[in-house]
Amino acid sequence: MKNLKGKKVAVFGDSIMYGSGNGGRGVAEYVAEATGAECVKYCIGGARVGYREGKSWVVEQVKKAINENCTAQLIIFDGFTNDCNLSGGSSVPDVPLGEMTEGFDGFDIFAVKKENTQFSRCLEEVIAAFRKYFVGAKLLFVRPHKMGRRDAQLQKIYGERAVEICKKWGVAVADIYTDSDMDTFVPEQRDMYTGDTYGWGRGDATHPNAAGYTQKYMPLILEAINKI
Repeated sequence: MKNLKGKKVAVFGDSIMYGSGNGGRGVAEYVAEATGAECVKYCIGGARVGYREGKSWVVEQVKKAINENCTAQLIIFDGFTNDCNLSGGSSVPDVPLGEMTEGFDGFDIFAVKKENTQFSRCLEEVIAAFRKYFVGAKLLFVRPHKMGRRDAQLQKIYGERAVEICKKWGVAVADIYTDSDMDTFVPEQRDMYTGDTYGWGRGDATHPNAAGYTQKYMPLILEAINKI
């Protein structure tokens, strides 16, 4: 999509999409500034793709957009950063990884129950809903950077599953994890590219600041948009 001026872009997902480490200036704002698109944000900090009590649920974000008759021509979304989180010192991720399905039938986002949700199934439900209710919209999934506040192996496993699901459904991916050198396990990168969201006197390793967005995220996101 080389010309987004005047078109509508809807953004779903978590704090990285929202811009929580950058005063609420996230992917939507940068896309609007770069392209002239009209962007609407459904993303909420802390969101999970699978259900977690007390947290935003990407499934509900998508249902809200559908109920509001959102007519986006481009949808940008992320998910799994919080699903793979180990809350409160737990050794078990907040949302189980689950299994990817083989086919494309039987998906209904309005029938998804909160009980026993899994990341893989819910991500497929979200993508199936985008295909069904936003006919003709281009889809772009953003895989976040190597994140120093998440278990290294879990974020790799969940991220690879997300990319695999996107490949199955024909969804483009802006893969910051693979195609960028942003790695906030490295203290210098942590402080340079993420915000001091919690008043720790250093970057929080998770939430991109202005440099994180403009230097690491947006070049790959805009490149991916131009190819779809």
